[in-house]
Amino acid sequence: MKHLLIIFLTLSLNSVFAYDGDKHVNLGDKATELKEEGRSRDIHPSLSEIRKMHPAFLMHKRDKTLRQGVRSKRNSLKQCVDCHSATKNDEYVPVNAPDQFCSTCHQKVGTSLDCFSCHRTTPEEDL
Repeated sequence: MKHLLIIFLTLSLNSVFAYDGDKHVNLGDKATELKEEGRSRDIHPSLSEIRKMHPAFLMHKRDKTLRQGVRSKRNSLKQCVDCHSATKNDEYVPVNAPDQFCSTCHQKVGTSLDCFSCHRTTPEEDL
């Protein structure tokens, strides 16, 4: 019985982290541009690792930022929002809005998206 449970849990976890292409994700304006130029690897060396380890990376960065005071522009949540936010009718669409970058993946795996109860969902700069 234990073996069946282990197999079931393994298959369940693998399906949560399964990736079926970028069709369901609005990458955001800057991220789409970088991808089309073939420069997305400059920002994320391993996209599959980012997809699988995203929660762990955020927690690690949170701990370094809050507890150790380490702040870097490249690895900040602000930088993620700046790159992955989309525009519509010359206005930014929040990354956590339905059918946007963050919300689509979180909806797919059934997890809450509480980062943005404190953090900005759109870039600070004007269009």
